[in-house]
Amino acid sequence: MTDRTDARRLTASRGCLATGAGAAALAVLAPFVLAFQSWRVWRRGSEIRTKTDVEPLTNSAGADLRRFDLSLDVPRAAEPGFRRRQIDAVMRVAETLRVSDDVYRLAYRLPWDEEPVVIPVGPQLQELGDRFSLVQSQGTMAGRTAVWLTLGRDKALSEVVDPDTYDPEAYGEPERLLIHPDVRWSMATEWARVGPSLIFRLILVVPAGRADQVHDLLNTIR
Repeated sequence: MTDRTDARRLTASRGCLATGAGAAALAVLAPFVLAFQSWRVWRRGSEIRTKTDVEPLTNSAGADLRRFDLSLDVPRAAEPGFRRRQIDAVMRVAETLRVSDDVYRLAYRLPWDEEPVVIPVGPQLQELGDRFSLVQSQGTMAGRTAVWLTLGRDKALSEVVDPDTYDPEAYGEPERLLIHPDVRWSMATEWARVGPSLIFRLILVVPAGRADQVHDLLNTIR
């Protein structure tokens, strides 16, 4: 009995020592971790780095389209202003391209879900802006692709995509859906945190006749 009690005391003592050593190590390392993170932020700088590609596309109905592929590397200090400009630019693009019976839809798929999330965002620009803001700040959406579709009010989403099986992360997506002939204009977004930066990517597919206006609006995000 005594031996067992002594063994338990020794085990408990070792556990306390291990905990104490771990806490001491954290106390010692914490300043170095903070200094390293600060150094990375300093080294990153404060400028927003951007890259934009534009290419002509034609869908299966022969429509003349333009595909914008915008990538931004945003330092933490610049995030608040960037987010405001980002939402404003998207809403202004939607307003520029708007037809009276436009309805916005959203589709994405989280890794642990068996089925995609398909949301009828609604017909209002404010509804689109509010939902866009939520998706860009929701932690579960980090590294996931969100697909935004603009359809006519009389066009059911099921006529464009199977809402029970669609996966924006699948091979050939989201590009295949973005150029569907029944979609008036479309967008795909993705964001992730990498070190001291927020990496944001936006793909827009719009009618070629509005491409210059859209290009000017996208420039306001930078």
